[in-house]
Amino acid sequence: MRKFQALSLSAALLASLLLGGCANNAASSDAASSDSAASEPEATPEPTPAPPAANPLTGAADADYTGKRPVAVTLRNMTGSTPQWGIASADVLVEGVTEGTTASLMALYANPDSIAKAGPVGPARDLLLQVALPLNAVPVHIDKNIYASNLLNTLAYQDLDGYHIGKTAFAFDQDRQNAGYAEENCWYTTAELINSGLASYGVSLNGDNTPLFQFGERPAVDPADRSGMNLTITFSPDDIDCLNYDTGTGLYALSNGDGSPVQDADNGQQVGFTNVFVFYASSGIKDDGYTRQYDMTAGTGLYLHGGAWERINWTKEDATGPFAITNEAGETLVVSQGKSFIAIWGGYYGQSISLTAADGSAQT
Repeated sequence: MRKFQALSLSAALLASLLLGGCANNAASSDAASSDSAASEPEATPEPTPAPPAANPLTGAADADYTGKRPVAVTLRNMTGSTPQWGIASADVLVEGVTEGTTASLMALYANPDSIAKAGPVGPARDLLLQVALPLNAVPVHIDKNIYASNLLNTLAYQDLDGYHIGKTAFAFDQDRQNAGYAEENCWYTTAELINSGLASYGVSLNGDNTPLFQFGERPAVDPADRSGMNLTITFSPDDIDCLNYDTGTGLYALSNGDGSPVQDADNGQQVGFTNVFVFYASSGIKDDGYTRQYDMTAGTGLYLHGGAWERINWTKEDATGPFAITNEAGETLVVSQGKSFIAIWGGYYGQSISLTAADGSAQT
């Protein structure tokens, strides 16, 4: 009997040890599992991608303009140079008298790849560069005056000048010359030629860009408020621009002083703009006695949109500083998305501005 009890006690002791061992193993397994879970790195959240950059010249979100520099092509605008190529596809046209009585003209493109053909290409002028440089745009021209040359050299700013680079970036339209055009009015460029020319300098169109204006939504213009329907800018007696608002398209159509439409040589399309600006800048004559000198630090002006107009004020720090534009209340001007025409106007003898409302009444 005692022997049986001793055996039972030994069996019970063995079972207890075995059960204890299982419990310890289970605890060790749980601890290891816990340590493993604690040592696993937390998942890194995916960074939120930056929204695509809007067109810096029109404000439109029609593509991603991140890292794309605009291109500024100077167009010949003398008698015998029209019609110009690429004038209707430009995002912005800038015009102002630089010498004599004919205004110089510059076409700005936010997407250089869209330039199928632009020209005839003319010489650079420092007045036009004042608009292009703040945008980090690539100036494209054939030759330049001493003032434009000095400005670019001082800033160490790389341009694309056909006077130096020749046919690497520019081509000649023989058909146009055969039609009776002077040789200087037959040179043009394209997106491919511009890229080829810049590559020879080790420069590309990749880089930052700066919005031309503060773009945003503007309230619709009441038809009864259409006080800025027709604008006539007389740069000189032989250089007159007319911008007439079309209620159907919502654009200001550009015409010559004789009423003929300003059309693109490539497709016959009349040039039109959502926004029209007149920047008044007091002017004089440079030391050569011929080239016009403008005070580009500050001035007043007009803004036309939707058939209405308002007075504006603008300032500019220096040649590379952007335009800061305010309305009459001193608030930053909100500009509607779309293409723009910019006239730089000195208001000197021989120049004038005429603005009429929908009923034909003259605005003062």
